[in-house]
Amino acid sequence: MKKIFMIVAALVLVLGLAVSCGKNSGIRTLDEIKESGKIVMVTDAAWAPFEYIADSETPVGADIDLATEIANSLGVELEIINATFDTISNYLESGEADMALAAITITDERKETMLFSEPYTIAQQYIITMENDDTVETIEDLAGKKIGVHLGTTGDFLVSDEVNGYEDEDGNPVTGVLQDTGAEVFQYKNLTEAALAMKNGDIDAIVCDVLLAKNLCVVNEGLKCFELFYEDGTGTKEELAVAVAPESKELMEEINKIIAPLIEDGTIDGFITKHSELAAALND
Repeated sequence: MKKIFMIVAALVLVLGLAVSCGKNSGIRTLDEIKESGKIVMVTDAAWAPFEYIADSETPVGADIDLATEIANSLGVELEIINATFDTISNYLESGEADMALAAITITDERKETMLFSEPYTIAQQYIITMENDDTVETIEDLAGKKIGVHLGTTGDFLVSDEVNGYEDEDGNPVTGVLQDTGAEVFQYKNLTEAALAMKNGDIDAIVCDVLLAKNLCVVNEGLKCFELFYEDGTGTKEELAVAVAPESKELMEEINKIIAPLIEDGTIDGFITKHSELAAALND
């Protein structure tokens, strides 16, 4: 009987601890966030134009502007935690942060630890050429050409990797599709300089983000742009979204309601364009 009593007591203790841990996980409900008067966002301020450090230690960027809109709509203040990208899910799981915005791409693997909003933008790379240039359809067609990029951007990283080669996640060397073809990368502090260089015949193409590419073609006559694809049909499309802990379904429902009109009326695209220009100016 004593053994049975001890086993039962132990089970009660374990169950009690489990319930206690569940209650104290730290993940706040929507009502608790509103009652506290603040919502905590975690980010990694290393991904301009979405989040970056400008003239102070406080992160700025398109994601910060979006988070501010969410906070304002909820009637609370925004608090920002600047962390490393690989720790973001930990902040959500522990409840130290209520939401995460860090140019986070929706993937099946991340869905296991995060609940995502509807995508608020689609990031993809575009190729810009002169309007009368019919030689380029895929990135492989840039072989032997001079390619302009905006220094420090995704387009820069992508083209540089394809021209110079890179290492995979296991550290194994990978030959870029433009490696040893004579293709060259020309890094510019801003895309205006790159467009001028192409008009002058100094470069043959530009690779940059879709919004910037379309804007560049609008303000510069004689240019055309199109989505970057590889010969095998692979593209660069990435859906970016707000992330919360899987338990925060009510909060996510509210976030989706808030961002829907901001997507529809182009407000978020405006944030991205604005901060692309501001971030570029920091390199001048």
